[in-house]
Amino acid sequence: MEEQQVIFQIDKRTVTEGDVVEISWQCPNSQSVLLTLDNGYKKTEITLEPSGSKRFRLNRSKGRTHLTLQVKTLEKTFSKKLSVKVKKMPTVKAETVDHNGRTMGKLKIWWQKTMTKCHDFTSKIKMSVQSLPEAKQLAVKLLTSIGILLILCAIWPAIYNFILTALVIYLLFILLRK
Repeated sequence: MEEQQVIFQIDKRTVTEGDVVEISWQCPNSQSVLLTLDNGYKKTEITLEPSGSKRFRLNRSKGRTHLTLQVKTLEKTFSKKLSVKVKKMPTVKAETVDHNGRTMGKLKIWWQKTMTKCHDFTSKIKMSVQSLPEAKQLAVKLLTSIGILLILCAIWPAIYNFILTALVIYLLFILLRK
């Protein structure tokens, strides 16, 4: 058998990462047929029948993937080589949109992320407080109330009497409830 009798073809010579190529071959009177795929990162060898076709997805490549068909006969061994240019997948720039499909500005995205983090934080705090005994839950509520009172009084001193009165009423309510 001569090298000219071996047919080795591929349907595409240029593809984008992830595309599928189909090869076909005919090697009459061959003892063995071996296909080697080399994408620049890894070589893979596949034993083939004397004729047929096969499809491959070219996911990763250093620019070119080489396919080598090695044919062994009783007299000699020879090979045919094909190359496929593999282009990188284009980078897609994603934009964040709201529920109406409008593009969101950086400030709105920042605000949503901040609110999500605050929600996560408060949920964790609530879960940890709920796991405490009832007396300690009350202490946490009091400390939180006093802390908010101090912050508000520093910002707006006129609200001091109102908040202090509300806190006293709340504490009396808790004491008289039992």
